[in-house]
Amino acid sequence: MTTSKFMNLNAAEPTPKVVMSFGLGTDSTAVLLRWLEDSSSRDFDLSDLAVITAMTGNEWESTRTAVEALILPRMATAGVRFIQAARSRRHVTKAGDGVVILDDSRVPTTLHLDGSYTLWDEMTEAGTIPQSGGARMCSVHAKGDVLDPVIAAITRGQPYRHVIGFEAGEARRALKDQNYNTALRTGEYPLIEWGWFRNDAIEYTTSVIGTSVGKSACTFCPFSFGSKAGRAYMLERYSTEPVTAAHALLMEHLALTLNPKQGLIGGKRLIDLVRSENTVHVMEAFDELLREQTHAIYDVRRIISARKGDSLVSGNVERSLRVRSRGTRDVLQAHLDHLAADGAAKGLTTTVVGEDGMMRLYQRQRGSVFPTLERFFVVAPALAPNKERARFDERWAELGTAATELKHHTSRGLHLNDHQERHAS
Repeated sequence: MTTSKFMNLNAAEPTPKVVMSFGLGTDSTAVLLRWLEDSSSRDFDLSDLAVITAMTGNEWESTRTAVEALILPRMATAGVRFIQAARSRRHVTKAGDGVVILDDSRVPTTLHLDGSYTLWDEMTEAGTIPQSGGARMCSVHAKGDVLDPVIAAITRGQPYRHVIGFEAGEARRALKDQNYNTALRTGEYPLIEWGWFRNDAIEYTTSVIGTSVGKSACTFCPFSFGSKAGRAYMLERYSTEPVTAAHALLMEHLALTLNPKQGLIGGKRLIDLVRSENTVHVMEAFDELLREQTHAIYDVRRIISARKGDSLVSGNVERSLRVRSRGTRDVLQAHLDHLAADGAAKGLTTTVVGEDGMMRLYQRQRGSVFPTLERFFVVAPALAPNKERARFDERWAELGTAATELKHHTSRGLHLNDHQERHAS
């Protein structure tokens, strides 16, 4: 077997005429199963098909169980080529740098859900959560950016049909996808052609394998919480996978410490929903995971600009994130409490304990006239590295020299000495 620039991508395979994006969920599974079970449902030979999944690294374990037990054996029997790909880092190039092939086989046996560089990794490194407004950039980064170079590599500049599992109620999504058609790529949507809605897909899948594989989505997808039914569905899945739920809560917890407006449910907090439902075993799993984390005292600074020159409307926000100390949560929180008690001596003017119960020690609170500055110190899991844009300090100084008073003074106060570092670890 020979390989291309993508690790383990089989260059000896023929060029596929049909490429299917397999999202692992109800809709795309129904398409794949019908193709396998009913040759009259397709106008191509299965040897001309390549099925590709871009792994976000954050799918449900129940999805792994169902697909491995009920779908992969059928694909292997039919000799369908199945490529599983993922990112190995945050940014992927159009040429495919940063893409890894987890498996490329016509006899697949394992679903490599864990991926390599996960969407959870991306979110926690940035200290944020997926956004529920605007474009679904998390999907673009974790799926589209991976699929495009892989498809280009296997189709080798030849025309291909790109099959996506939009159901009959998603005609608008299909129309939007057609904007990406080129001289080589033609989007196709079998469920829409068949007039199948999601219930039809579920019924067909159940008739073939005896069950539904369930809806595919990241385990912390904010769009899944968009309705009462969706929230109930997510809570039910969390109840069966408490460790999965704990990781979603940890991601949100970090984001909330750095920005109290970063709740996973349209600005509202997932932790509040879990607590209100008295999901004790989920909270126990989260508390245990939180205890296992190395923590840090973060120095958080923000520059909030005016929107289009209007000093009464906030615009672009720039953030600086710096780790001042690392250790256990209790030791670092005690250190921050001590600084709060002696705040005036170190220029720390305000201590705020938000509704989330997380103490943020403010050196400067944002004003109501823009541009304005904000700076606070907080204890959080040490998952996000130092990060700020070039020339942030220059811009900070330009907007308020008073905000730099702590640069030398508190850098000593916010760094544990060697004895404390050893004790904290």
